[in-house]
Amino acid sequence: MEKALYFMPDISGFTDFVNNTEVEHSIHIISELLEILLDNNTIHLKLVEVEGDALFMYTTDIPNYEELTQQMTTMHEAFHKHTQSYDSMRICNCGSCMTTTNLKLKFFVHFGGLNFITVRHIVKPYGSEVIKIHRLIKNTIPSNEYILFTNSIYELYRDDIGEDWNKKKEIHDLKSINFFYKNLETVNDTIKIENTFLDKQIEKPVVSIEKEFNANAQDIYTYLSELKYRHLWDKEIKSIEYDANKINRVGTEHNCVLNLGNLKFETISQPSSGSLNYGEKTKEMLFTKSFSYLIKLYKIDQDTTKVVLNIYITFSTVGAFMKNTILRKVSKMWKLKLAQLEELSKIKI
Repeated sequence: MEKALYFMPDISGFTDFVNNTEVEHSIHIISELLEILLDNNTIHLKLVEVEGDALFMYTTDIPNYEELTQQMTTMHEAFHKHTQSYDSMRICNCGSCMTTTNLKLKFFVHFGGLNFITVRHIVKPYGSEVIKIHRLIKNTIPSNEYILFTNSIYELYRDDIGEDWNKKKEIHDLKSINFFYKNLETVNDTIKIENTFLDKQIEKPVVSIEKEFNANAQDIYTYLSELKYRHLWDKEIKSIEYDANKINRVGTEHNCVLNLGNLKFETISQPSSGSLNYGEKTKEMLFTKSFSYLIKLYKIDQDTTKVVLNIYITFSTVGAFMKNTILRKVSKMWKLKLAQLEELSKIKI
């Protein structure tokens, strides 16, 4: 019988993450993390199935111990780099986005015979060996990040394995199963992510508009930052093109389809403990070298918010001659947008 190495990277904390936080964003975040793991599949494991928070994979081209451990190290580091970079660039303060760095990664590895089941056109590994690796996902290991080797995979690499492994025996489905595990040292402290969150504006805004909304600050922010709502308050655009499977964050790009032409924008923001901030920038605005806006929301009470809009423009040579006309038009346009945003924000999401 052909032998296979079964491999399952599993995200720890997924259940609490989904149950206790905003589901839509958590789904996007877990999807991104699973894609990161697949992108870092250095030993060409075959994907059998995505199982919620885990990937079930296998290979018949058995790697040596160094190749296997390097595979797990690569995935582990890429996973934590993504969660940390996500945290440094997020603009959303929902529970899912704020707790992404709490997610951990563990690996389950097994070696055994390979059988398949075919149902119509779907062919999958099947049998007792597949059941065994899945049984061990539910265990009593006192850690959220570790590598678990079944006894068979441990025996396969016995000559190469060090002494820093713990042996454990548990009962699963009335059967005793021996396995070995090794805690993974967190790589969070060794990863340095450049802070790209802040889009600093040194110059003074060319337009400032201050308005008090009779609406909740978080509701306003959601309508601002969730691109799927943009057409409801920005009547200048016909439609908006963006990746609906990704969460808007610093650096996210989207394309606004206008009655005449298109404008591509990039999300910017500024961290602040006293306000919710959201903005965008573009270099495609007519008569400008650069255009950006930043909206700051200050909570007055549960249903009252102070909204401050600052617009920054670097004019082109031609635009400089039309500066006053452009500023009047921009100011009028944004007063209308803010009025529409206020009316929309009174509707609870």
